[in-house]
Amino acid sequence: MKNEETIISLASPMGTGAISIIRCSGNKVGKIIDTFFKKSLSPNRANYLNFKKKEKVIDDVIAIYYQAPKSYTGEDMLEIMCHGGSVVYQIIIGEILTIEGCRLAKPGEFSERSFLNNKMSLLEAESICALINAKTEAAAFAARDALSGKFSEEIIKIDNIILMTRVQVEALLDFSEEDIETEGLLEIEKHIEESKNKIIKLIKKLENNRLLFETSKVAVLGMPNAGKSSLINFLTDEDVSIVNEQAGTTRDVISKIFNLDGMPITIFDTAGIRETNDLVEKEGSEKAIEQAKKVNLTIYMYDIKKRMQKEDLEILKSLKKNNKNILVVANKIDLLEQINHNHETASFDTKAFVSIKTKTNLDDLKNKIIEHLKLAIGEGTPNLYHAEYLKHLNVAFQEINNINLNLSELELVAEKLKKIQDEISHILDNKDEERVLTGIFSNFCIGK
Repeated sequence: MKNEETIISLASPMGTGAISIIRCSGNKVGKIIDTFFKKSLSPNRANYLNFKKKEKVIDDVIAIYYQAPKSYTGEDMLEIMCHGGSVVYQIIIGEILTIEGCRLAKPGEFSERSFLNNKMSLLEAESICALINAKTEAAAFAARDALSGKFSEEIIKIDNIILMTRVQVEALLDFSEEDIETEGLLEIEKHIEESKNKIIKLIKKLENNRLLFETSKVAVLGMPNAGKSSLINFLTDEDVSIVNEQAGTTRDVISKIFNLDGMPITIFDTAGIRETNDLVEKEGSEKAIEQAKKVNLTIYMYDIKKRMQKEDLEILKSLKKNNKNILVVANKIDLLEQINHNHETASFDTKAFVSIKTKTNLDDLKNKIIEHLKLAIGEGTPNLYHAEYLKHLNVAFQEINNINLNLSELELVAEKLKKIQDEISHILDNKDEERVLTGIFSNFCIGK
């Protein structure tokens, strides 16, 4: 694709720093070089030059020219590294924009041109965005894997196995049941099982990646002294919130971003909810209820020694109207053991029994938080094509999981395999039924 306009943008963060990087892409790159450097540049070489406006030196810079199509966008590109700060790069960009046909780039436009010029796939484009916005090491590595083509390699392997299996099944349809050997069916069954395992593995990987790429929001609510602040201090491994035996020490919503098994999470500590005449504490309770409406997951904690109070049940009933993803946690189970009680004192579908004080069952609680977040984040993700791939893989898994391989149903098996390959082809964009015919006839000898 040929663009008439040349785009210009700052490629490094704004603000004070050692250097600023300016990026240009389009057919006016040659004119930019001639106008401000007065010499031709060899591709892919760093050049130390003066950036001049007529005879006045604006800055001494490093300039690298990338000749089309061997560039990020597939067009002629120029990268200029000038001194940092908020002034120099603006002067240089301003001068470049005086050349007719040059304009400021829109967000993501360099990557868009790269995609339109077949330099990257949509998956790679999304992976670049995810890598730039990664908030944890796990998220960065997951994005890097997708960008390096590992996801595509895994999908291609599945596609090849399904194609091979379809060829085998189509070939068997021409034989009577008496002529088909058991070994042929066993090999088909083996390939189907292998494909099924690979598909479900990829589905789980994509579901986990959703949690890595999107910052989840979690609010911790409950009555005063249920252990909310202690839980947040444990999860974040910091003294984020005040922990005190006196009720009502948290009066406002306190937030903290932390990393749970590589997943970025913003957690909110809220005021203990109770009837009170203290106006400040009352406002804190109201803020807690409001915060619960805005998060992916609400953790509701209560003191199991005191059992779930009438107020707890009323709060939970109110919360469920706005956020059905609630994890109910019973805290202080260490005190139950001391007074010879058991977990039967729990109620309202309690999912976790812990002691923050003795660190009992806290790993189990972490796992339950992750499970609940998967449900919440699974409903929507900013990675549109990521979600689209997941949709096609889930349909493919449903089809392959329902295959009943026997001689009397080979035609049905062939139809299901075709549907599975259609779903995989949507991801790879290689829908071509002639591949099956080619596979069948490739088994013929030369001259047939």
